[in-house]
Amino acid sequence: MIFRPLLAVTLLLLAACGEKKEASSAPDAGKNALPGRSVARSGGEEDAPDARVALRASFDQASGEQDAAAREKILESVAWDALDVDPELAREAFTALTPDSESSRRMVGHFAMRLADENPERAIEWARALEQKEERSDAFGRIAVVISATDPAAAAALVSEEMTAGPPRDRAVVQVIQRWSQAAPADAAAWIAAFPQGAARSAGLKAVAAAWLGSDPTALAAWVEAREEGPVRTEAVLAVADALRAAPPEARPARLGSFKDPTLRKQLESILSQPPP
Repeated sequence: MIFRPLLAVTLLLLAACGEKKEASSAPDAGKNALPGRSVARSGGEEDAPDARVALRASFDQASGEQDAAAREKILESVAWDALDVDPELAREAFTALTPDSESSRRMVGHFAMRLADENPERAIEWARALEQKEERSDAFGRIAVVISATDPAAAAALVSEEMTAGPPRDRAVVQVIQRWSQAAPADAAAWIAAFPQGAARSAGLKAVAAAWLGSDPTALAAWVEAREEGPVRTEAVLAVADALRAAPPEARPARLGSFKDPTLRKQLESILSQPPP
């Protein structure tokens, strides 16, 4: 079993930060709960010993579990549930998870968001030292989402510089863009337009168009019209068409009228006349 001391120590540091926040990324937060999981909550000091005994029993059960998937599920449950009532047991359970497994990456993602809430700079430093490539990329994605609430430009830089290409980065790109587009859509558009062609750029342009069309359709039109003919312009036009479809029917004519280039406006009208893809 590979021992990951840095993350295990971080787990203990997080436990010392205070009561666990009910973040939407947590495996058991409301509708996102893992199937069949229940969370041990301490109702007071008098309940903690019983909770620790039950969690230790679950950990011991995992040690004898022959089914690998069932074992991972139990260990993840113990690592999460023990974080406040028995941090040392939480460390043991996390350490026993298979490195870079789905369960381990899910826990890393939660720890990353929780640490970023407390101290973004420490979270970034911690993520850079993670040993597993995929876990490291997942961690940066979660940290970027937290940072984007207050500094979307810094979050975007983190995604660009630290994350490897793949679905986790694509998800982080869209989440960052959604927040950045609310405050500075032109900057968000410039950032996403520089991405290589792919799912992240396409989804990001759609997020920018959806936000920008509602706040300043004239500026969006000017930005699209300024793009040179090519893939970025084509994707931007399709993104605007999607945003127009989603707009209230009474608002569409005025927003479409913001596009002064007759060729571009005709192109949008042609797309809108067809059934959605």
